[in-house]
Amino acid sequence: MTRVHQLTGAAGSAVSEATAAAYYASIAQTEESGDGTVRHRLRPEVGDGTIEVTSLRSGFDIVRYDVAFAGGHRVGFRFPGNHFELEHCVDGRMHISETGAGAGDLRARSVALSPRGALDGVVAHGDGERYRAVSVTGTWSGLESYLGGLGAGALPPTGPESVARERYLGRSAALRPAAGPLEEIFLHRRSSPGRLLFMESRLVAALAALIDGLSAGASPAEARDRSEPALADHETAALRRVPELLWRERHAPPTLAELARASLMSVRRLTTGFRALYGTSVMEYHRRHCLDRAAALLVETDWPVSRIAHEVGYASAGNFGYAFRRDRGTSPARFRRERS
Repeated sequence: MTRVHQLTGAAGSAVSEATAAAYYASIAQTEESGDGTVRHRLRPEVGDGTIEVTSLRSGFDIVRYDVAFAGGHRVGFRFPGNHFELEHCVDGRMHISETGAGAGDLRARSVALSPRGALDGVVAHGDGERYRAVSVTGTWSGLESYLGGLGAGALPPTGPESVARERYLGRSAALRPAAGPLEEIFLHRRSSPGRLLFMESRLVAALAALIDGLSAGASPAEARDRSEPALADHETAALRRVPELLWRERHAPPTLAELARASLMSVRRLTTGFRALYGTSVMEYHRRHCLDRAAALLVETDWPVSRIAHEVGYASAGNFGYAFRRDRGTSPARFRRERS
């Protein structure tokens, strides 16, 4: 039986720090660094990868996950109502089971926001499944104080409990604009004098996107989606497989009609259901996933741009370079230089 590790207590409290230290000591070797980050490198018997924790002067911790656990991994948590956490899954998935919110998978491109209430549950990782994510942790009261110091005032209302649960399970399109600046934090690996300032600036950008998302009403597209019949469990499961199918066939992507047939749905049901789950269209999601993976490879490997272009499904380095510049505002080569 897979051991269940435990994390408890309010962020920054003695209890929280003690349970986190015990957790990291049980799974990893800890490496202090001179750039403000503590790296917990998984022991070989536990898995592969690192969990990096950077404490910012604003009072928040930035936690970056790039891990694959051997034999699966389960972490129980019990947090008080003041616990704040904003998490963006860059790649992979993590299963969440929480007493009030229910159960679901936090998947690539999803953003999850903790509710204003106590949390009690378990997160689980599959055997050998790579999970890459960035999380901002702190307290709701600390967040309000921080925003007040920036002149932003109080957070807008977070809405009814049912909405808060959907956000916690990464099912709200309103949170997804925060993914961009959070992902920049995840990808930033360069050690420099301005590193912590860069991370703080991206945190502010993510919080601005969060405030805008919580303040905005439903878009017309979301309103139309809600007019559709609710997705059945088997439809949700089929739609969750679409990104994996597109990635597996990225060198010759299936059409919407082919995806619909594979999912046993109409094209309309596929497209509206996918947007309801992921907050974007099928092909836009796939395009973003390919370019996000390319950005990670530019930072993490020394592969030639042509090899990366092929790896993420582009027929030529030229087509890839054009798409990357349109998306990131810079060339692949310059993107790599700035983050090396």
